[in-house]
Amino acid sequence: MEKVRLHYMLISFAVALIIYLLPLGIQGQAHTMLFIMAFVAALWITESAPLHATALLAAFLIILLIGLKPVEVFAQYFDPVIVLLLGGFVIAVAMNKHKLDEYIAYKIIGKAGTNPKYVVLALLATTTFISMWISNTAAAAIIMPIAVVILVKNRAKIGKSNFGKASVLAVGYGATIGGIGTIVGSTPNIIAAKFLNASGISFGFYEWFIRGFPFMLALMLVGWIVLITIFKPEKKRVVTVQKTMLMTAQQKKVLVIFAITVALWITESIHGIHNSVISLVPIILFYFTGLLKTNDFTKIDWATLVLIGGGLALGFGIHATGLDASFAMLLSGTTNGHGIIWLFVILGIFGVLMTSFISNTTAASIYLPIVIALASSFGVGVTNIVMVAAIGVSLDFMFAFGTPPNAIAYGTRYVNTRDIAKAGIIISILGILLLAGFAMLW
Repeated sequence: MEKVRLHYMLISFAVALIIYLLPLGIQGQAHTMLFIMAFVAALWITESAPLHATALLAAFLIILLIGLKPVEVFAQYFDPVIVLLLGGFVIAVAMNKHKLDEYIAYKIIGKAGTNPKYVVLALLATTTFISMWISNTAAAAIIMPIAVVILVKNRAKIGKSNFGKASVLAVGYGATIGGIGTIVGSTPNIIAAKFLNASGISFGFYEWFIRGFPFMLALMLVGWIVLITIFKPEKKRVVTVQKTMLMTAQQKKVLVIFAITVALWITESIHGIHNSVISLVPIILFYFTGLLKTNDFTKIDWATLVLIGGGLALGFGIHATGLDASFAMLLSGTTNGHGIIWLFVILGIFGVLMTSFISNTTAASIYLPIVIALASSFGVGVTNIVMVAAIGVSLDFMFAFGTPPNAIAYGTRYVNTRDIAKAGIIISILGILLLAGFAMLW
């Protein structure tokens, strides 16, 4: 295993060196930054080392080889958008500890009725809603056992039942779709906000929500229609789960703090408190009320926060050295002479292709700095282009290994890789086209 990792590291270095030696017309610090970006990206793709360790290597190389100030580079690792996501992570920990997420899931799914098509919709909608606030993996992990219980109750045959296939994929796809709805739903959203704020555009929870939430709803409906069309349920009536659960005092407190936080996030333009500062509210309230303890702090996904910080540090270095402008000049020919909608489609396609083989966080870290530079090159609104790119890297529904929720769906054995690809390719393509249409409205 160690030999394999060493080989991957050497291959990553060789790839970066080849890119560095290509006659691309990039000079000076931008040229050095190109090598750093290619090396770090290759290490991320090959996973030669833990992703967060590679993220810290990015800071080391930028400071050492480019000469940027440590205070500027390290600031990226606790940027306000990192604090915003930290608040989201703490909310997720509190919801999970006190089983508020499970309570919500049973309440919604229990009201789905007996029509199998609406049960699939309930599974999809529930997972989507929960994934707006917690990680997509956690959302799928919470709802999938409930889906399996429903399938067992209805004697759905593993690998053969269309109702079974549609149900588990509804959970898998819903977890990915839900991450698009809010700025804290998925890490690419946070990275997009960072780059937009760095470009002088005020962009926070509300600005993302008014664009991302309507698109999320539309994509959820598209996904549902595709699933029940391709995997038409073989049953006319099904039995759902009925679980009588009273909300505990702790769940009520978590719900109140969660509601207060979301309300403050949405009304940021009214009270003027920055969304990152608002993210401290749930942290303070959960710990001061005793809902969370010190050991719960270790359950926060710190590795992801460091990974995002590394992506932001890369973006900072790319912009500081002028490499983003060089990329824009090299790539501008891709869409020259075509309409704006073509640009949006191309951006969506590139995003989906990238995230099919690497995590959406990694894809966003590499992709968005380039997209920012492209915006000025084409004279298109920066916000629209960045939104399209950020959502694009969250539209991978095609492969079992593409996202953890897909892998969880595959792990139930109700679907195989062909089933995932059959529905996923259609939803990804329709998602790209839908995204381009929404971007024109934005």
